Amino acid sequence: MATEAIITDTTLMGILVVLAMVIVYFIVREIRIMKTASRSIEMELEKDKLKLLKQHEESKVFSFTRLSQEQTAEIKNVEDDNTSLETNIYAKEKLIETRLNRLENLVKTRKLDNLLGNIQEQEKKVK
Repeated sequence: MATEAIITDTTLMGILVVLAMVIVYFIVREIRIMKTASRSIEMELEKDKLKLLKQHEESKVFSFTRLSQEQTAEIKNVEDDNTSLETNIYAKEKLIETRLNRLENLVKTRKLDNLLGNIQEQEKKVK
C-alpha cells in the first residue's frame, strides 16, 4: 500500500485546468498567426497594386519633347492669354467688391444721418 498512487479530485482538476490553459494558449497563438499572415498577404497585394499603378502612370506620361517648337509656342501663348484674362477678372472682381463696400457704407451713413435727424426732431417736440 505504500506504493499506491492516489489521484485526488483536486489534483485531477488542477491537471485539467493546466491542460485547458495550454489548449487556449495554442488556439490564441494560431489566431494571431492567421491574422499576421493575412495582413502580410494584404500588404504584399497592396505593394503589387502600387507597382502596377506606377507602371501604368509611367506609360501614360506624355513627353513634351515630342512637341515641335510651333506647338509649344502656341501652348505658351494660350497659357499667357489665360493668365492675363485671370488677372483682368481678378481686378474687376476686386473693383466690384470695393465699390459695393463703398455703396453699403454710404447707405449706412445716410440711414444713420436720417435716424439722428429724426431723433433730434423728436427731442425738440418733447422739449
